[in-house]
Amino acid sequence: VDISLLLNDSGNPINLYGFIPLNKEKDLDISLTGDQKVFDLFDKFSNNKFLFKKGIANLKMKVNGQINQPIANGFLFIKNAEIDLFQNSLKNINSTIIFDFDQIEIVDFYAKGINNGRISLSGSLPFYEESIKKNKLINLVSNGFNLVGKNNNFFIDSNLFIKRSFSNPLIGGNLAL
Repeated sequence: VDISLLLNDSGNPINLYGFIPLNKEKDLDISLTGDQKVFDLFDKFSNNKFLFKKGIANLKMKVNGQINQPIANGFLFIKNAEIDLFQNSLKNINSTIIFDFDQIEIVDFYAKGINNGRISLSGSLPFYEESIKKNKLINLVSNGFNLVGKNNNFFIDSNLFIKRSFSNPLIGGNLAL
C-alpha cells in the first residue's frame, strides 16, 4: 500500500504506506502520517458524528505484527482543538498520546465541554494483556461535563480508573450524574 490522500484541497496529505497481508499468517507493516486532516477522514467514515472543527494535530504511527493483534508505535499531538462528537462539543483540547508498542500512554488529554465542564485523561494501559509487573491504568476525571445524546442530557462528575487492558478492562471509581 502506498497512498496519499488530499481532503478538501488542503495541500497536506494523509500518508499511508506499507504492507497489508492477504495471508493472515504474515505480519502487517503500515505507516500512517498526517496532520489535523486525519480527523477529517474520521468525519467522512463516521457519517458526520465526528467533526474536527479547528486546531492543530500531528500524527505519526507505525503499526505492525499480526493482523488480529497489531502493535503500534508513534504519537498523536493535539493543540487548541475543537471537536464535535455526536451532539457534544469539546473545546480547548490539548493532548499528547504515545503509542508505545503494546500499550497507549496518554501523557495528557484536557478539554472543555458545553457550559465550561471539563474532562481530562492521563495514564497508560496495555492494548491486550494486563501488565503484571506494573500497575497500569488510565484515569478519567470530569467536572460538570455535559453529555448530550438523542434521549439524554447529563452533567457528569467523575473520577474513573480503567485497569487491566483495553481488551479486558476493569472500570472503577466514582461517577455522579
